[in-house]
Amino acid sequence: MNIQKLLQKMFAEKKIDAKQLRILLDISAGRIFSVHRELRFFLYIGILTLIAGAGLTIKQYFTNLGDIAIISALTSCFSAAFIYSFIKVAAYNKQEVPSPDMAFDYILFFGCAFFSMDIVYIETQFHLLGNLWDNYLLASSALFLFLAYRFDNRLVLSMALSTIAAWFGFTLSGHRFAFEQYYREYAIAYSLIVSLLGGLLYRLDIKKHFFDIYLNFAVHFLCIALISGVAQYKIFSIYFPALLMACAALAFYALKIRRLIYMLYAVIYGYIGISIVILNLIHRQTFFIFTYFIATPLMVIALIFKFSRQFKEDE
Repeated sequence: MNIQKLLQKMFAEKKIDAKQLRILLDISAGRIFSVHRELRFFLYIGILTLIAGAGLTIKQYFTNLGDIAIISALTSCFSAAFIYSFIKVAAYNKQEVPSPDMAFDYILFFGCAFFSMDIVYIETQFHLLGNLWDNYLLASSALFLFLAYRFDNRLVLSMALSTIAAWFGFTLSGHRFAFEQYYREYAIAYSLIVSLLGGLLYRLDIKKHFFDIYLNFAVHFLCIALISGVAQYKIFSIYFPALLMACAALAFYALKIRRLIYMLYAVIYGYIGISIVILNLIHRQTFFIFTYFIATPLMVIALIFKFSRQFKEDE
């Protein structure tokens, strides 16, 4: 039974009224469709453009505008965004809470971005913390984490995790090790910390839907760090087996929760690592290199297509 016949049957059985029938028929026929994603995309692009424009204006005309005008304008913007967010949203809930309107998430993101610009400008002009400037990153990440959980905002949580990553790298490189030598260790340690933090909050039933964001950050930092190790040391290190184990764990997790994106990560990162090792073994054999780059991408695309169909059928 097709959708139209099913809707007519539901109408005949008085499960839906005439108005509902008309709307549902229009939707099924494609005469009515949602542009929600497109509007959110354009809102996001608009906010990014506004933030970039503000940054360029400050960079170009800061001598003409003056410190007081710039700091006052930036402070007013992020304060207004934060006040609006607190007024608009009800009490905190540790479960997922829908946004009160389409623009809400982007207004809060806008406020966080202008807060960051304000802090950067103040420190650049007045050097209040001097060599301890990276503490601004730690304070900002703490604020962004609070706002992300208070207002259930994924964009702000991503900002918080990115800021923590920046603080983590700058702090270790500036006070303990040479960043150029140990950046892989930074990335691996960061990925483990983020995954453990996300897992702990998930276990505590605090914004469980945020776990995917934590896991995405952890996966990318870990896999990119391992691939860089494979690129430098090839097969003669722990990085290659560690990468294979990470990809296998991702594939297992993807099959367990039925999420295609993690399977794509496993296939793509695994393919890159294996390709680096294989190309190192055949680097002087032009024919085999040419054949490899012709055959293997097609195999990877076919594998991704197969998984895509399998996961779609299981939905």
